[in-house]
Amino acid sequence: MYNFFSVKRRYSIKGRRSFKDVIVNGRRFYSKGIRMIVHIQPAHETLLIGNESVTHFSIAVNKNFGIAVERNKIRRRIKSILNTLLPQIQQGFAVIIFPDETCKTMPYTHLSGLITKLLLRSGVLKQ
Repeated sequence: MYNFFSVKRRYSIKGRRSFKDVIVNGRRFYSKGIRMIVHIQPAHETLLIGNESVTHFSIAVNKNFGIAVERNKIRRRIKSILNTLLPQIQQGFAVIIFPDETCKTMPYTHLSGLITKLLLRSGVLKQ
């Protein structure tokens, strides 16, 4: 079982070039309060663990979202949701999640449902 996302930062999207590549070439998915950009990673950019490629995640929260406490809280909530979904996530993708200001007041279960629906619609989550 993979438990690397919540523990090790090396599995996140690193560098301005990689981040920009996902934004330029990725597909966009929208829901109330969340925007998501998903890009299938080319074979030369995928990080292999054993014989399996890894899905990279990044959570981008704008400073207009609120003070640092609120920004960090939404990051922790989204990381927790992704950590619970980790066994069902397909490998070889790069995903950037942009939470909106409406996420501040959303209950955890509602936010979890939105992220799950977006990941299913994008093809990152196995059905």
